Formats: sequence, C-alpha cells, structure tokens
Amino acid sequence: MNTGIVLGAAVLTVAAFATPAQAAADSPKFPFPTHTTYKTGVMPSASAADRDAAVAKQYDSWKATYLVHGCSTNQYYVSTKGDDDAPNDGPVSESQGYGMNIVPLMAGHDPDARTEFDGLWNLVKAHRDAKGMMAWQLDGKNCKYADGGTPDSATDGDIDIGYGLILADKQWGGYTADAKDWLAKLYAADVDRDGHLKIADDSDGDNSTRPSDFMIDHLRAFAAYDPAHDWAKVVSRTEAIITSFTAKYSPDSGLLSDFVVRATSANPKPAPARYLENQPDNIVGYNSIRVPWHLGTDALLYGGAVSLSTATRESACLKRESGGDPTKVYPHTNLNCTPRTTDGDGNDDTVHEAAGNAVGPAAMAAGDQTWTDAIWAELATNPFGDQYYGETIKTLVYIVMAGDYWAPGTAP
Repeated sequence: MNTGIVLGAAVLTVAAFATPAQAAADSPKFPFPTHTTYKTGVMPSASAADRDAAVAKQYDSWKATYLVHGCSTNQYYVSTKGDDDAPNDGPVSESQGYGMNIVPLMAGHDPDARTEFDGLWNLVKAHRDAKGMMAWQLDGKNCKYADGGTPDSATDGDIDIGYGLILADKQWGGYTADAKDWLAKLYAADVDRDGHLKIADDSDGDNSTRPSDFMIDHLRAFAAYDPAHDWAKVVSRTEAIITSFTAKYSPDSGLLSDFVVRATSANPKPAPARYLENQPDNIVGYNSIRVPWHLGTDALLYGGAVSLSTATRESACLKRESGGDPTKVYPHTNLNCTPRTTDGDGNDDTVHEAAGNAVGPAAMAAGDQTWTDAIWAELATNPFGDQYYGETIKTLVYIVMAGDYWAPGTAP
C-alpha cells in the first residue's frame, strides 16, 4: 500500500520538534535549486526560475505517484507502477537507484528528503545478493525476490545506487563508509578484468556489455571519490568500446545497440537480435534510448570528448529521424538512423516519452538551441500516458536540463 504521502506528513510533524543539532544534520549543503554552469553546450531558453519551478512540479508529481513507504517501517522504494517491471508494482534495482539519485538532488525543496533517502538505502541493504549488490527485482506485496534462481543484480541499478550514496554523502554527510563499501563490492561484482562493465554481477565470462550502463559521469565521480579502485580504467575501456563500436556500426549517427558482445576485444559488435530481451537487441531499443541522456550529461558536466562527439551525432540523428518533434523519436531505431516501427516480436511500437525526453542532455551538449527548446517543452507533457519508466527518466532529465544537476565533489 502506498502510504508515502501520509507517512511523509507524519515525519514532517515530528521534524518540527527536532533539536537544532538534528536540524543542522538534515540541512542540505546544496539545496535545490543549486545551479551548475556546464562545461559546454546551451541551456533551454526558459528562465532559470521557470526551469526550477518545472522541476519542482515534476518531482512533486513523481514522488506522490512512485515513492512508496513500504516493505518495512524504515524503508522506501520506487514503485514500477504501470510498467510490469516487478510483480505488484514492486521495485527493481534500477528504480531504486533512480530514486537514490533524485531524492538527494531535490533536498531543500523536499523537507523529508533525508528520511526518504535513508529509507531507500535501508531497503537496498535488506535485499542484497551474495555479492553485496541489490537483488534486481522485488515483489511489491511481500517484498521478496521475484525472479527465478539465485538472486542477482543489474549493473545499472548498482551504479546508480553507488552514485546516490556519494550524492547523499556530499549533501548531508555520514555515508562515506557505506559508499566506499558499496563501490568496492560494485567494482568486484560488475567490472571485468579489462575494465568493461558487465551486464549483471552473475554474468562472468559472457563477454558482453550494455551501453545503457555507460554512465560515464558516475564513473568519473567514483574515480574521484574512491581512489582505492581503478575507475579510470573503467572510464577508458567504456570510451574505447563506444569509439570502436560506433566507428564500425554507426559512424554518422553514433548509435549503440541495446547489447554489445565481444566487449573485451578491439572489435565489439551488436549482440544477436534475440540475445537477452529481443527488443531486438542489435539496435537501439528501450535500453539504449538512455544513452544520449547519459553521454550528454557527461559532456555537460565534464566535457568528455568521446561523450560529446557521440552525443552530438546521436542528437542530430534523432532530430533528423523525428523531424525535430520529440514525440516522434521512436523507441526503436536502427543503427543507420532509420526508425523501426515494431518491437522484436513484430508488434507496432512507435511511441514512448522517454525516447524523446532522453535526447535532451545530448541536444544541449551539441549546442542545438531549437532542438533543446523543443525537448524542454515536451517535458511538461506526457503525451502517451507513460508511467514509471518514462516519468522517472523524465524527472532526472528535467534536473539535468534545468541546470540543477551538480557533480558530487565539484558542486558550486
């Protein structure tokens, strides 16, 4: 049962009687809105005040719909409501990681942010697999592992959870030991010997990777925060895979397929069409629609050359494909930048808000003002009635596009 709003109000009432020391501990160092000057690109033409207001409105809606106080009295989770990603609208590690990124960034707007973050983290700690990562899927009714076999993780959720812990440590303090312990376990579980990111922590030996996990800005933050592990090698190997793959399979458009095989070689290539999820897996689908968001964000925050080049080509491709209308960016795109109108099973599939929204950071990094403004305007709508996946990605993209996405350790 989603009791997040009622219980959140109760927490706020209790907080009103907090001691000055307790209030200071919960006071964010970088309260929303904390504006960041990006390394490159353009901002939406809307004023900073209007951008901040739009983000706050979206966050309030997202929180009321998807942030659930449940499983235990000291736990929160991000529901996958509406998307059938977990039984009974339960969480997946992806959703939990998204929440652990969103909530610290919105502290200052949300007075209960620290309580909610701690609840999200408490749920992760209570549902670890054998390697210390979060079991990737939970039933929303009984909060038990909801997949077959031994619990395992998903690399995207693992990375976002680690990044969330760093954000929380920079925002409030007190999470250093947890963050460094998580990053040590993450490095051991999800990084292969050559430095490429595995798909999951039980995927030893399959020599594959998933480009939607290429959150290079997160990896750079890990490198600065956790010098005990060679995160720079992970950044370098990730950039090498991007460069080699796109040079051969999408030189003009910079597109990356949902899954990539031969990840340890000098010649990574698209996975077979029915590799793991059949979206199909050898083109851009519901996984790799996130790539322009991730690489665009890295280019904005850090000016990464590989990220900027790839994001710029992706942005131009998807603008061309859609005629400059974000609602016409298809959720499936061939690597030669032609739209695919069906999913892997041949069903019609041409609309999804995340497909267009996720291009926003890439459009900004590319310096395309018209395209940036068109995507910004679309963020205020939900033309296809998308739920958890589209609305959660939208919330994160909104924060980036508004200029409210600060890098932990380098925030102004």
